[in-house]
Amino acid sequence: MRFILATSLLLTSVTLSAQQFGGNPPSLKWQQINTDTVRVIFPKGMSLQGERVANTVQLINRTTRSSIGNLQKKVDIVLQNQTMMSNGYVQLGPFRSEFYLTPPPSSFDLGSLNWVDQLSVHEYRHVLQNMNFRQGLSRVFSILGGQLGQAAATNIAVPDWFWEGDAVVMETALSPQGRGRLPGFFDGFRALALSNRKYAYMKIRNGSYVDFVPNHYPLGYLMATYGRSHYGNDFWKDVTTDAVRYRGLFYPLSHSLKKRTGKNVTAFYHSMLEEYQAYWKNYASRPDTTPAVPVTPASRTVTDYKYVYAAGNNEWLVLKDAYNKVPGIFKIKENGESELVVRPGLAFDDYFSYSNGRITWAAARFHPRWSWKDLSVIRVHDIHTGQTRTVTGWGKFFSPDISPDGRQIVAVVVTPAMEYSLQLINAETGKPEKQLPNPENWYYTYPKFDIARNQVISGVRNHRGEMALAQISLQDGSVALLTNWSYKAIGIPTLKGDTVFFAAGYKDVNDLYAITLRDRQQYEVTDRGNSVSQAALSPAGDSLVFSEFTDRGYHLYKAATRLKKVNVDQLTQSKWLQPAFAEGGNILDRVPADSLPVKKYAQLTRPFNFHSWVPSFNDPEYGIALLGENILNTTSTSIGYTYNNNEGSSDIYGRFTFGGWFPYLSIGADYNINRYGFDQNRNKVYWNEATGYIGFSIPLNFSSGLYSRSLSLGSNFNLRHRYLSSKYADNDLQFLSNTLIFSNQRLKGLQNIYTHFGQYLAAQYNRTTGGLFAEQLYLRFDQYLPGIWQNHSIVLQAAYQQRDKSFYYSFSDNFVYARGYNKPLYTSIYKLGANYHFPIAYPDWGFAQILYFKRIRANVFYDYSQSTYAINHSRARYSSTGGELYFDTRIGNALPFSFGVRVSHLLDNDPVDNAKQRVDFIVPIQQLFNY
Repeated sequence: MRFILATSLLLTSVTLSAQQFGGNPPSLKWQQINTDTVRVIFPKGMSLQGERVANTVQLINRTTRSSIGNLQKKVDIVLQNQTMMSNGYVQLGPFRSEFYLTPPPSSFDLGSLNWVDQLSVHEYRHVLQNMNFRQGLSRVFSILGGQLGQAAATNIAVPDWFWEGDAVVMETALSPQGRGRLPGFFDGFRALALSNRKYAYMKIRNGSYVDFVPNHYPLGYLMATYGRSHYGNDFWKDVTTDAVRYRGLFYPLSHSLKKRTGKNVTAFYHSMLEEYQAYWKNYASRPDTTPAVPVTPASRTVTDYKYVYAAGNNEWLVLKDAYNKVPGIFKIKENGESELVVRPGLAFDDYFSYSNGRITWAAARFHPRWSWKDLSVIRVHDIHTGQTRTVTGWGKFFSPDISPDGRQIVAVVVTPAMEYSLQLINAETGKPEKQLPNPENWYYTYPKFDIARNQVISGVRNHRGEMALAQISLQDGSVALLTNWSYKAIGIPTLKGDTVFFAAGYKDVNDLYAITLRDRQQYEVTDRGNSVSQAALSPAGDSLVFSEFTDRGYHLYKAATRLKKVNVDQLTQSKWLQPAFAEGGNILDRVPADSLPVKKYAQLTRPFNFHSWVPSFNDPEYGIALLGENILNTTSTSIGYTYNNNEGSSDIYGRFTFGGWFPYLSIGADYNINRYGFDQNRNKVYWNEATGYIGFSIPLNFSSGLYSRSLSLGSNFNLRHRYLSSKYADNDLQFLSNTLIFSNQRLKGLQNIYTHFGQYLAAQYNRTTGGLFAEQLYLRFDQYLPGIWQNHSIVLQAAYQQRDKSFYYSFSDNFVYARGYNKPLYTSIYKLGANYHFPIAYPDWGFAQILYFKRIRANVFYDYSQSTYAINHSRARYSSTGGELYFDTRIGNALPFSFGVRVSHLLDNDPVDNAKQRVDFIVPIQQLFNY
């Protein structure tokens, strides 16, 4: 029986979260605004955004800290303007924040506020949390382990829902909108309430592979708001102070809640649900709600049906996204049957539009080397011919719409300078025909052609974050507003004759509304219990199909078209959607417009910037390292110690990598103590050695369509001296280590264990160039294939390794040996392996807030290997079969952790110990330090 403290031999599917180290090209010049509170770092030309961020966070820092604390620490904020993602984060290790400046296309998800303002309010709350959580035992961890030590302590003490929920509270408290005022933000919890599902606290915390579970953002907001409304605005400051100080060593936040409210965290969660579910059920039970019948059938698998368009007699086109499949655009019939039309693949927004047999969308593209530089192209699929083509070159396009005759496309275009426009594009040539003027720099959302009136209908957002529905002339770009400006989110418009249909959050949920263009009359079209998005009208206009959120995802419903005359400006939301936090009110209109000095920021500022001590557990190696990284993430430094349990050797090392140029450049030195190997006579030999190296690597990203593709090339030149007995000559050696890693992985569904089609190739060639002679070639190839059922996977493996016959020196060994066997002695070896992975159960069960089981899966394997030992011309065979049982869990409701057990039946005796059976426990401890 053995414990293997390492990850499984099988490579997991590659994700699309690109490596952001060294992600910006060196041509990007950086500037800074440096105050006593914050240093804002931004590309040249972004000084207005830099000033706004600096002024906003300084105002927040001075005036709105009563509910979090008064501890102070300066922070660096980096503004990223090359990416098309809408996001932001704050991290410890090193302490910094990054804002991704492209606004989100949809206003229902994150709101319509000025994106720089929303990021400033939300992310700076995370800054204040990290400042003020450095207390008590968390401060001790910070002293011992650095910033990542503090992060580990505070993330264990304070659940993720509080970090995000508290920040969403501040969005809502310090602005005229925020997600706390967006009806769609609560769709998930409301759907569970309306279907009478009340999940246990551990399930809500950890999620599920089989059921829809709202994420920690709405959970955190509801918990934080419930606490504030019942116990005061400063309630959570006291609770989290207890937690990060570990007053009550186990479950410190729950312990503090119990002390202050009489309820532990589970009881507190259920009390919160009871209060809010009453609001949602009462609203949905009103007698005048719109009747509708389901179009899509009930499904055991959570499935979203979004962006519905009429495509014939009782047929609709819709984006279908299920937990067990890759999203695709399907034709849906009235009886619920579906037929795949096309899978759009990678995109920054999953929206598509349709007109007269043509589907169009913006597909993601990535710069091969600079991972911050995201782009897109516009693609068109003809449903009659089945042909898909790329229309445009690379740009920054969102939300394209194609004209009924298929000749023109209108799309939202974003520049790195954060300038927004509508662009008319020739659908045949892909060339821009016209860019409509936008003097106010409004942000457009989901434009739709109105060819009859030579205009475009679009949602627009002004610099304050107010929204309106607008008509934009295709002739001169002039704008006429169809609705008044408001902070209510507006969704995708649909044009039917003289009437524009659109979704908006004027009441407690997002519902459908309509405006007639000739007389500007406003109507309510649906009045439902949960949020409704875009609708498709029947040819006669007397019925419509819309997408509504349910406890199994967005589903399609059909209803009669009923227009109820309203004035949307007079519609109101219930009190629970109008929180009064008394935290400071809308501060965005009070942010000073101070002109702040702008200076150059050198890319190599503080290149080492040591911040944390981090342990590592990759059997057979265990170690600890001091880590450093500069704020722009172009340098990485580590100084550490590693112990090799197999050899009993120790390694003291220092390494530095610079990622600001096209290749990564690396330099380092190691001193190894007590290494050992075998000479030609198979005698064990011990030595110490010193190594210096310099090298380069080139990480490339070729992802597009349905595939995530990466290629990494690298080479290191090493100088090594061995302190060895004088009877062994030539103890100095020089060698090149060359590597190539290629991965091609098709996208997969949430429940899919591995991709249904993919390849992984690794090659490494080490050879001395002077001194002792040594050589090693290593090759590995994995092929991923679909199994019998949807969530099953076949993984085939082939590996080969060959080394020289002199045995003067042994290089590092990465070979994947036949499972169950000890490492044999060889000069060449190959292995073939077959694996069949499949899920067994989805328990969605845990205990004591310690361990939660999300999935149990298994693998049946067969390995065949042969080795050759050229010294005595001997061959040996190693074949085994067996099974692996894996448990995909979360530890402490926070850390994903997969572990398992392997039973190997050895078809050939192990020559080391003659074993025929082997049981290995696979416990990848390092997973706990990778998040």
